[in-house]
Amino acid sequence: MNILFVSDVYLPTVSGVASSTDSIVRFMASQGHSVTLVCPKPLGEYTAPPLQGLEIIYTPGVSDALFVNKSMTLFPLGFSVLQRVFRSKKFDIVHIQEPGSLGVTALILAKVFRLPVVGAQHFSWTQVEKVAPVYIRWISVPFMKLYVRIIYAMYDAIMVPTRTAADDLSRLIGRAESIHPVSNGVDTDMFVPRNGPASSLRTTYRLPKQIPVFLYIGRLDADKNIETILRGVKLAVTPMHLVIAGVGRQKERLHALAESLMLTNITWLDEVKKQTIIDLYQLADAFVIMSPVETQSIVALQALACGLPLIAARAGALPELVNGKNGVLVDTLDVKTLASTLDKIATDELLRKRMGSESRNISLLHHKPTVLKELETLYKHTVKNHT
Repeated sequence: MNILFVSDVYLPTVSGVASSTDSIVRFMASQGHSVTLVCPKPLGEYTAPPLQGLEIIYTPGVSDALFVNKSMTLFPLGFSVLQRVFRSKKFDIVHIQEPGSLGVTALILAKVFRLPVVGAQHFSWTQVEKVAPVYIRWISVPFMKLYVRIIYAMYDAIMVPTRTAADDLSRLIGRAESIHPVSNGVDTDMFVPRNGPASSLRTTYRLPKQIPVFLYIGRLDADKNIETILRGVKLAVTPMHLVIAGVGRQKERLHALAESLMLTNITWLDEVKKQTIIDLYQLADAFVIMSPVETQSIVALQALACGLPLIAARAGALPELVNGKNGVLVDTLDVKTLASTLDKIATDELLRKRMGSESRNISLLHHKPTVLKELETLYKHTVKNHT
């Protein structure tokens, strides 16, 4: 197939959508498809690794006001680029990752050129409420719901990462028969449990060797609810260390909160490269994520693949990754229960090993080549049934 892939975010931006975009386009190219990716030009110097069958075309990029180190294309600056792309090749299908500026432009052009469209949903409308400025929140969620109803009604098929996301979207727009859960997936050959003690890795990152290390990787933004993690660690009584890796709008606020809580058992890391991320998973004893709005969470999948127990918010789609044997679900703002959960996991090494083994088993159900084959099948089905 000749596939046009349009994403409003791509590498080197650190985000689940950027990672998902990269893995999908590379997988499809590796399967012999011709893939054209259109995305915003990076803010700094970045060259994506070349791959036969994959062409990347950039649209004008400017800094996104809501997210750190994220490029975006303002409407209608991507129109001329996308119009040339649509005219340059005979595409079989268009995949739109997000209904942003480029996504909506591509949707309009796909309708003009009468091409089938698969649209992905990687966000929750409540996420907008968490990151939007306070003075517009009273209207942001109702507007986003209306926006989703309008845009997603025009897709031929809709890809969502989880059953939770599928149910939420179906309640909002109907069209249950057009909504297809396809996991974001994780490369379980790359993300693997550590082999041996973590002491050498911990030396590299100047971390304590003898006490449990809890890890969070991701954006430092309001929707990630990192404040609850900090307060939970403060209330915990067992010796432990917390590593937080990522950047975001709340970075300075969270540093200030940690200082006010007199948290000395915390290490902050900024943006990290892929191998560094794997190192962090492999030196950690458990992964903690308290975001209430995850439609799946790629970092949680990676943590599972690396054999880590998962302490997660009982919210969004995170409960789909915790089966009662591989981790613990905690109400989003329940600091006391989070603290006691951290204590329990920190003091029981055998429990951590049992949970970690089960996490690895769960991750194998999300092995990336397997789930991306499902997406390839969805493409073929959508093309076949397009009228």
